[in-house]
Amino acid sequence: MNHVPNEALAAVDAFGEGHLRGDPPAVRERLRSDLRVRITANGDGQTALCRFETEHARAPPTLRDRGSFLATYVDGIDERLREWGVEPPEAYEYRETVDGTHRYEGTLSLP
Repeated sequence: MNHVPNEALAAVDAFGEGHLRGDPPAVRERLRSDLRVRITANGDGQTALCRFETEHARAPPTLRDRGSFLATYVDGIDERLREWGVEPPEAYEYRETVDGTHRYEGTLSLP
């Protein structure tokens, strides 16, 4: 079952298409009330940063460690990225907490 909002999938599609043209737009979308995704190209044409931001009482080492329900959102984003030939990381790792929001990041490999 796909829980990812259509607006987020459309933003990932715009990123994938933009990469093919050489100008991928940043992705900044809310996946649910406590989860957001951010994707920005690194400028080298080969990688991009993907960050998930979440508000929760705990911050496990990887995002998928938060549980299977949240993982369905991450899997949906990763699946759409793969459709564009973008390879997501094996795991989105905890980086920091800013104003109560936990940030998990990974490097995407662009086609």
